[in-house]
Amino acid sequence: MTAALDESSNTLKGILMIVGAGALLASMDGIGKHLMSDNPVPVVIWARYFFHALVTFIFLSARGSLGFLRANRPGLQTLRAVLLLFATGTMYYAISLMPLANATAVQFLAPVLVTAFSVPILGETVGFRRWAAVVAGFFGVVMIVRPGFGQLEWVSVLPLLTAICLSLYMIMTRIMRTMDRADTTTFYSTATGTIVLSALLPLFWETPDSNSWMLMMIMGSAGAMGHYLLIRGFSCASASFLAPFSYFHLLSSLPISLFFFGDVPDAWMLGGTTLIIGSGLYVWFRESFSRR
Repeated sequence: MTAALDESSNTLKGILMIVGAGALLASMDGIGKHLMSDNPVPVVIWARYFFHALVTFIFLSARGSLGFLRANRPGLQTLRAVLLLFATGTMYYAISLMPLANATAVQFLAPVLVTAFSVPILGETVGFRRWAAVVAGFFGVVMIVRPGFGQLEWVSVLPLLTAICLSLYMIMTRIMRTMDRADTTTFYSTATGTIVLSALLPLFWETPDSNSWMLMMIMGSAGAMGHYLLIRGFSCASASFLAPFSYFHLLSSLPISLFFFGDVPDAWMLGGTTLIIGSGLYVWFRESFSRR
């Protein structure tokens, strides 16, 4: 009885952490979109990485050990971090030019793309039904961006590039999960981007005002806390059970986009979002079923 209650309590904690992470990450993107109206996009991306890395370093080093700085496979860690950097860069350029909720919805094609890329990269076998889910997800993207119907083609491609980079990042995470400590992987994810962007920063630098600095610190801290809650949440219950709750990030972006930026979702956007979520949930269901 006690064991069952403990398991139920851990599951609830996991759900709340994943939901909280989704709200924090959507808020981080919303703050980033606001900041990019007054600051260069690369400066905002740098701040998002710098303060995220700073908070992560302080938190991990407070445990009394700097072992997280040593990676067994630094080359693979760097490659994985660069994929995340490209995903962040394309996403932030996207949300600076298009509604936050639309870009976030397309980004969530990434879990579906993992299915497609796992065939050539991981050698996995994917059946007809999961391929159909991949196609449905792409139809959802087309419904949202509607290339050729009033939106710039290249802008519409940006969140799709985000999804591609994120899916490859997820596959790299699968490959590396037994190679390094989770703390090491977490730190490399932000430190690599911070180093790269700091080297390029003189090309784009414009000094933010005091209000922007404050928002940048909040943005980076929200990102650090959101990623921490994701890691803690998935340690409380099975990933297969918690995965659907990750879509709260997407759902959180809708009211932020509406109330803070005045972007009213139309029927095409809502229909496309439903297709993307549906295809992602179907892939999750099929993968969970096949593991039983």
